[in-house]
Amino acid sequence: MATISWLTLKEGVDDGVVLAVDYPFTGRPEAGFSELAGQLDLPYALLETVPPGNGTEAGMTAGDYLEWWLTDVRAAGRPVRAVLGFCAGSVYAAALADRIAAEQKVAPKVVLFDPESPNAITVYWQFHKVIDGLGVVLRPEEVTAAQQAGQRISEEVTDLTLLGERLLDVYREAAETAFDRAGLDAVRREEFTATVTAFMSYLVAAAGIDARDGWRTATAISSGTATNGLNLVAAEERPGMVAEEIRFDLEHADLLRTAEVAKAVTALIG
Repeated sequence: MATISWLTLKEGVDDGVVLAVDYPFTGRPEAGFSELAGQLDLPYALLETVPPGNGTEAGMTAGDYLEWWLTDVRAAGRPVRAVLGFCAGSVYAAALADRIAAEQKVAPKVVLFDPESPNAITVYWQFHKVIDGLGVVLRPEEVTAAQQAGQRISEEVTDLTLLGERLLDVYREAAETAFDRAGLDAVRREEFTATVTAFMSYLVAAAGIDARDGWRTATAISSGTATNGLNLVAAEERPGMVAEEIRFDLEHADLLRTAEVAKAVTALIG
């Protein structure tokens, strides 16, 4: 399945495919589907979402992202056996699965890893981690100042699109200091900033999807990290959010690189 919107992580011996929704980028601490792929004992190919080219995502809605990915899936005509989603990708995964189910005979299974529906807290937390990554160059007090500025904005701004724009302004200011100190050239500066901008657009657009119905028929694989996935939801609100929850005593960052998780996914998809 040669496409521009999907990357093949694992070839299959069966005609079916498994789709994985994530936004991987160089340097992030969380394991990605590329690390899970080699541990899955499945006959299907595993494909991962490719985001639109940097600079083209500005103003994209959730529907635009879904069409970007679905166009190649439809053109290939291969049966989708399962759709996987990591973190905020779980919102897109459920929506993709719902649309695919309407277009093929058997609905794909849906497996979500620490699923989160983006909101102001999610968007700020991702910004917080990006700024934390600049700490290899910035002084601790500079990292703290940028994160606190972002937190104040997240408490004042309720519109997620505006929140994303305001947080990006803080990021750019902090990043310029870091880039100057690291001696990065203009090309590398643009690459870093474009990646962060694209990721923020991906998060904000995901908030336009109501994933509740799609999640109710999905299996969630949860880590033990309190700040991720269903662990953010009050215990009394969690029943019924997903069809099944499988919990692992693992850090969020390790979910997609752990053999026990791969075995569970293999069993679920079969």
